[in-house]
Amino acid sequence: MSGYGTMAAPPPLDREGPFMYEQPGPQVPPAPYAVPGPPPRKTGRIVAIVVAAVLLLCCCGGGLFVALRPDALGGFAKDIVDAVNSDVANAEVGDCVNDFAKVEDARIVDCASTDAANKVVGVVDDVTESEFTAKEQALCNAFPTWEQVVWIGKRGGNGDVWCLAPHKS
Repeated sequence: MSGYGTMAAPPPLDREGPFMYEQPGPQVPPAPYAVPGPPPRKTGRIVAIVVAAVLLLCCCGGGLFVALRPDALGGFAKDIVDAVNSDVANAEVGDCVNDFAKVEDARIVDCASTDAANKVVGVVDDVTESEFTAKEQALCNAFPTWEQVVWIGKRGGNGDVWCLAPHKS
């Protein structure tokens, strides 16, 4: 066999070499981890800080306004003070009270007022309701000018006994 048509046998495939499993084309190594997305927005925290700052400024401004102008709340503050001062639970000897049919309607009033019907001439503290019921008349015997006795307290609990005398204007 000479010259023409002879072919040399192809070299044997190297099945254990580094190129056996390669794909044709450029090779890109696999990423070791996922690519992080954009950082989360912090708008919730920013909004909370802005709201807190506005509320703080409003409170400080309102407090400063009232401090510099105590008459700014005029009627409102006076009404609160009057309500606390007229509360029947705050009555002391010498206070005048209105004419009332039910204890819930009793109010401390100015003794110069035309509403002043009775004057507190004695107070007996820490008396149970049952004790009052049993000896209501005797509780005010230490106050010689008393004419009316009233128990102020919570049902079934303790309260105070008022010994009242008619107020003479």
